[in-house]
Amino acid sequence: MNTKDMSNRDTGTRPPGRAGATQDNAGWSIFSYLIAGMVAYGLVGWLVATVTHMPLLLPLSVLAGLVVAVAGIVYKYGRS
Repeated sequence: MNTKDMSNRDTGTRPPGRAGATQDNAGWSIFSYLIAGMVAYGLVGWLVATVTHMPLLLPLSVLAGLVVAVAGIVYKYGRS
């Protein structure tokens, strides 16, 4: 086996500068969950509101997306 191949082998450890990377990115992850939940449910609500001619469904679906996103965040980050 070549020594160059041995030096590139993945040992399962993180590089020294990345020890707390998952905790540092938790805020951005939570923020993206909130935005993605509102956008995804908002798009579905917009589509259903357009088809049924009930414009109240759009804000209700955005709020439902926010509730689902918050529940997902509590489930993922609230257990620690």
